[in-house]
Amino acid sequence: MSSLPSLTIISHTPHYYNIHGEVVGLEPTLREINQLSLIFDTIYHIAPLYKGRPHKATIKYTFDEIIFIPLIPTGGKSILNKLGIIFFLPYNLFHICKIIRRVDWIHFRAPTNLGIYVLPLLSIYRNKRKWIKYAGNWSQKSIPISYKLQRWWLRNNFQNSKVTINGSVNRQKSHLIPFYNPCLTEKEINFNKEVGSRKNFNGKLTFCFVGRLEKSKGLPALLKAFDNLNKITWIDKLHCVGEIVDEKIISKYDSSDKSSIVFHGILDRLRLNTIYAESHFIILPSESEGFPKVLAEASSFGCIPIFPPIKSILLQFNDTKKNGLVLKNITSQGIIETIENLQLKRGEFSEFSKNAMKGINEFSYEVYNKRILNEIIQN
Repeated sequence: MSSLPSLTIISHTPHYYNIHGEVVGLEPTLREINQLSLIFDTIYHIAPLYKGRPHKATIKYTFDEIIFIPLIPTGGKSILNKLGIIFFLPYNLFHICKIIRRVDWIHFRAPTNLGIYVLPLLSIYRNKRKWIKYAGNWSQKSIPISYKLQRWWLRNNFQNSKVTINGSVNRQKSHLIPFYNPCLTEKEINFNKEVGSRKNFNGKLTFCFVGRLEKSKGLPALLKAFDNLNKITWIDKLHCVGEIVDEKIISKYDSSDKSSIVFHGILDRLRLNTIYAESHFIILPSESEGFPKVLAEASSFGCIPIFPPIKSILLQFNDTKKNGLVLKNITSQGIIETIENLQLKRGEFSEFSKNAMKGINEFSYEVYNKRILNEIIQN
């Protein structure tokens, strides 16, 4: 009999059936769960199953010990979609409770609309060991009320559980544990660093943005800035990778033959890695973030991160460490000024790139699993 504990994961990660009838899910989450199977026995992943064809950034589970339990998708922007949370509540709760009884550990990934009823439910299971991952920005003040409620609940009702958060917070309670988001194996990190070590910053410079193509990620300001920077000869292009949430934002720039902005939509891992390998900088002018995995992924290829002054990011990257550049503000003018000033630091880029690669081992799955074993399971 295995000595490893069993685990239930409850998340909002979208799943689909591919053309072969196999279940696939969002790649970053499934990669992480595939790695967790090395320290847990059977893993049940309870998450929504959507109709329609999956996009490129989806993968299969790689271990038979990971069992997917489908939920009916709920939530959305329309009132009808929001009412679906209540309508399908009995069905989803039944399946969650059914699986919870079978396992040693419960892992919930917050914040999400599921958290409104899942977190109070988990409080009932006092004899189950619980680990909640808060993937958003714990210190953010302006967030939806549902996220505020979840954060309050985690702070005040899960003292006997473990809550992992991005970065650190002031006056944190002992059950809140700062954790990095894993995204790469040690083997991948070593390979990426080999590629990044050969990056040349002497010629034209390429930038990339990776994330949802929408307003909250700062995309309108970023596109406007690069449109105005189009005449700078040492800028080659800006790659924009991710789900196109608002077509109106990109339509003006996507239709221009002279634009140096290239839209890729969602890419699979292999193609995304070629973008990282080609790019000299990754720029994320988001209004708020937890700690985006794409920063660590790009940095492993020697891309220099450019980002707003968000605490969880500043703990890893900042100007004083010479491993990243901070946007003083996320307006188009602020982005323009930051990029125009890059020419003055060109002689330091190789140092910044090497420094960005140095700390990436902290984001390996191996380090993540070791910390889970030592600080959560065995604690």
